[in-house]
Amino acid sequence: MHMLKHLWIFALVLSVSACSPKKKENQYFVEAGSAAEKTKLEQGKPYKGLDGKEYSPVASLASAPKAAPGFEKMRDAQKPYQCADGKFYYFPSKAFVEMGITPPKAATAPVTTELTDAEKKMPVAEVNGIAITVGELNEKINARPPAWRRMYATDDKKEEFLNTNIIQEILLYDAARAGKLEEDPVVKEAAEKRMVDILRRDKIAEIRKNLNITDEDMKKYYEDNKDQFVQPEGLIAAHILVKTKAEADKIYKEITSAEKNDAVRSKIWRELVEKYSIDDESKNRGGLLGDEKHRAVVQNDPAFDKALTDALWSLKEDNAVAAPVQTAKGWHVLRRYNLRKAINISFDQAKQRLQRLVERDMITRKYQEWINGLKTTYGVKDFPENLKLVTVDLTEEPMEKDGHDGHPAMMPPTMPVAPQPVNP
Repeated sequence: MHMLKHLWIFALVLSVSACSPKKKENQYFVEAGSAAEKTKLEQGKPYKGLDGKEYSPVASLASAPKAAPGFEKMRDAQKPYQCADGKFYYFPSKAFVEMGITPPKAATAPVTTELTDAEKKMPVAEVNGIAITVGELNEKINARPPAWRRMYATDDKKEEFLNTNIIQEILLYDAARAGKLEEDPVVKEAAEKRMVDILRRDKIAEIRKNLNITDEDMKKYYEDNKDQFVQPEGLIAAHILVKTKAEADKIYKEITSAEKNDAVRSKIWRELVEKYSIDDESKNRGGLLGDEKHRAVVQNDPAFDKALTDALWSLKEDNAVAAPVQTAKGWHVLRRYNLRKAINISFDQAKQRLQRLVERDMITRKYQEWINGLKTTYGVKDFPENLKLVTVDLTEEPMEKDGHDGHPAMMPPTMPVAPQPVNP
């Protein structure tokens, strides 16, 4: 009887389990990773899923980025999918329906009434007999960004703007002219600089407007700069080059016996590079191997001695230091910084980036051609033999610390003469 009772209970549990409905698997969204991420999902914003991936919203198929191979059907069905650039997307409109929630309402801009010509001419203030009109105040307030404009929606704030940004400006300008500040060298220099800035800006805008970037232009850039898009796995590494094994052994002992703390070892490494390395080319870069185009050491890299590459690739951890190795140049103490992963970006995947890169190059080239034309027009002559008479004061002043191991902060790079155009 006791056995029959247990069997009856077991059968009852099985029947209840069989009748319990299985949780429906989501089709149009991935479960959010937390309550905060769920709120973002329900608002149609970028959110992190339970799978650890970041999902960005996309409004429609027309605006949806190209899918990665194997994800095309999911994209066409407006389900969460991976893009060709590795990012993940979802369609909020589909997700909202599946979640059974009402889509959040888009913010609507307040209705503005167009001023009549008569209203635009009506005065709001007068300075020295000259009227400041409704149209002028209206134009200046609405020229500001939307979030800023909201601060001046009430009449008292409009009056504040009028006094601070228009009337005071007129009064100060008139006072400056009365004091003959127009003749001040600083004012003249600022005016000239502003005039040059406007000319440069307008010229770049004109060049950009007339550009015609073709697939052939982008393919040429892709092939000429292939190493930006296709790179093998490589190591970012540094070395200290000395003449003798005794020196190398001493350096190796000092760096490996130091406290096992990356920040401490980095500080000691920089000091040892500056003190001992005879490689002037890498010394100013903390001993970094390679150059601007060849930043990483790949396996069997023909640009480096085999003994050097073998020693580096034998290091399995970041910030590890190899025992001294000898090449024709001397003895090297080697340090591995980190592994640069291999990349293989196809032309189609890089197209959007190529558009910006080619545009930048074309604008820079055409701008320089224009500058060269101005040089010819205005008869510019160079006298390079006299450059040696220009002396540069190399006296070092105490530099502020940058907060990283007490190492001096890097000075900002010198800006190029030709402007670097801003990506659209």
